[in-house]
This record gives sequence, C-alpha cells and structure tokens, in this order.
Amino acid sequence: MLAAVGALFVLLLLIGVPVGMILIMLSLVYVLFEPAVLDVIFAQRLVIGTQSFPLIAVPLFILTGELMNISGISRRVMTFAGVLTRRFWGRMALTNVALSTLLAGMSGSSNGDAAMQAKIMVPEMLRRGYPRGYSVALTAVTSLIAPMIPPGIGLILFGFVTNVSIGQLFAGAIIPGFLLAAMLMVQASITSRRNRWEPPETGAPDIPLGRAFLAALPAILLPAIIIVGIRGGVFTPAEAASVAVVYTAVCVIAYREANWRQVLTALRSTVVSTSAILLILAASAAFSWILTFERVPQTVAEAMLGLTGSAHLMLLLVALLLLIAGAFIDGTALILILGPIFLPVVTALGVDPVHYGVIFVLMAHLGGITPPVGTIMFATCTITKTPLSEFMRAIVPFILSYLAFTIVIIFVPWFSLVLTGR
Repeated sequence: MLAAVGALFVLLLLIGVPVGMILIMLSLVYVLFEPAVLDVIFAQRLVIGTQSFPLIAVPLFILTGELMNISGISRRVMTFAGVLTRRFWGRMALTNVALSTLLAGMSGSSNGDAAMQAKIMVPEMLRRGYPRGYSVALTAVTSLIAPMIPPGIGLILFGFVTNVSIGQLFAGAIIPGFLLAAMLMVQASITSRRNRWEPPETGAPDIPLGRAFLAALPAILLPAIIIVGIRGGVFTPAEAASVAVVYTAVCVIAYREANWRQVLTALRSTVVSTSAILLILAASAAFSWILTFERVPQTVAEAMLGLTGSAHLMLLLVALLLLIAGAFIDGTALILILGPIFLPVVTALGVDPVHYGVIFVLMAHLGGITPPVGTIMFATCTITKTPLSEFMRAIVPFILSYLAFTIVIIFVPWFSLVLTGR
C-alpha cells in the first residue's frame, strides 16, 4: 500500500500538482484503502497540524516583511549598502548581497526577498553594465540568506515540527547566515574585478555614511531586538513576532510613504502566503502520521545507520538527499516532511539538533534556484523577463560555492553552536 502511495506521489509531482494538495490526496487514498486507520483520525491530524501557539509567529513575521517593504525602508537600506560597498569592485553586486542580508530580518522568506530584489536591484545592475543572467542569478542566490537570518520562517517551521527550540535555532543560524553573505560578497567582487564590472569609486559619497546608517537603522535593529528578546527570556518567538509587527507599523507611520491601498495589499499578501504554508502544514501533519503508522522513520533510520556510523558522512548524505529532493519539492514541504524523519538518525550519531537544523534549512531552500520546480528561479526570471538558459549559465558557480559552504558548516559545528551556549 505504501509503495503505491509513493508511486502516486512521484506521478502527481511530475505533472505539477502543488505539494500540499498531493499530500492531502495521498493521505485520503491511504485512509480509504487502509481499514486499520479511522477517517476521524485523519481529520484530527489535519486540524492538529495547524493548532500550535508558536505558529502564530509565521503570519506575523510575514506581515512584518510586507509592512517594511511599503514603509520605504528598503530604499534607505539600499542607499546604506551602496555607501558601504562603494570602494570595492562590483559595488552594485555587493549592494545586492548586503541588501539581502540587511532586509533578511524583515522578510524571513527567500521567495519574498527574491521577488522584492528582482524589482529593485536587477534594473539598477543592468543600468550599470552587468549581464542580465548574472544579475538575476545573483539576486536569486542572495535570497537564500533570508531563511538563515532571524526571523527566518524556515527556522520557525523546523523548530515546530522537530520540537527544537526556535530561539536556539535563531541563535545558531546567525553566524552561518552572515558567513554565507560574506562568501557571496567575496565571490561577487572577484567576478566583477575579473570582468571589469563597475570599478571602485574614489570621490566623496553623495550621502555621508553616518546619515545613511541612521536612515537604515530601523531595519538593522529588528533582528537584534528579536534575538536579544528571545535569548534574554523577555518574550517567546510568537510574542517576538507581535513586537515586530508593532515595530514595523510604527515605521510605516513615521515614514509616511505608504497609503491605505498599499497596507491592504500587504495584508492580502500576508493572508495568501500564510494560507499556502498552513495548507502544507496541515497536509504534512496527516501524511507524517501515516508515515509514523507505517514505521517509515524507523525503517529509514535503520537503513541510513547501516550505511555509515560517521556523523559527518551522515550529514553529507542528508545534504545530498535534500539537494536531490529540493529539485522537485518546495523547501517548506521538505522541512515539514523530512526534518522530523532524519532527526533521530543524526542525533543517534551525536549530532546536535540545532546544528542539524541549521544545515537542513540551509540545504532545503537551495532547490528554489534549481530546475525543474525552483520557485525562486521562476519568480526572478519572470519578473525580469530573463530566459532560463541565461539564468542557468550564471547560477552554476553560485550553486557550487553554496555547496562548498555547506560542507564547511557540516564539518565545523562551532559556527552553528557558539552562540547557543550548547
């Protein structure tokens, strides 16, 4: 029975059915043909999957990002990033990476970050002489920084389904997130220098660094407030999300650049994004229960532990599986379905759950920039009217460096654990 369900999953995935709908349909098929499972249990699991207090943080953090986008803070952060990077080769490429890093604490979502920057950064990079494919590829890969900087939605969902402290995950992801940004900056600068794109500026900046910093300070402070508040025991992740919404609402009022139509659009976008996540949450809760009923996690654990007893090799194997699965399944679905399955496997080998969580979230979102179903890839190419062939030629070096970075994080858990006190 389970083999038939698996074959149907692959078939529906190949014809383009959304993952959330696939999981619900497969769960229904299983319940209908498996007499040992009561339909009322299936219904209960669907509801239970979305009934958790920490999940309140998800729509609130999404709303935070939407409100920040209409407040005018994005333009101020872009100006600050431009002033910071003006004396290096590839100023606008570096600004692209810096903008993703500074705004990551607002959106927490790679898709939202990519869509926003495709509209802001790509036209500016094209105006300064960068190739279209490179500009879009850089914008896509820098959006992967967003899930790693608090309040990353992927970290919240991983903590929810695995019962790992969300506050610890936030702390564990900070250094890898900023190291990822630094690596992409170095790569962008080297590429720009080699191709003679946008040499360093030597004159005085149009806006003093101090003034640009003060204008961007609200966006820079937000992730710091969240981390310090959670780590200091001032509030829970859900309460931190509420504080973030109030904080951004004050920014919207103070800057006076948004109108009521933009606010309503932000609220509508929040509802749509949250609905998509909750659908996958409910579906994955029911499907995960079926997998547990069939003892799939235990079977997977026995099989994987039979392959190797090395913690590092096991994490590399998990990363490889996520790389393959991520080409077909959205990162959110991977976190909700596979995150709990691999957890007992790696912890049995002595891997810290926070370290595992950071690596899992890091790799789960890589599929967003790879074919055939990369949501970030399609979003950025559609917005910028870029052929996929140009995008694919430019994205390969970034994917290779991203994989190399992940390997470093796997073999050096200190980066993930030093701020957690574990």
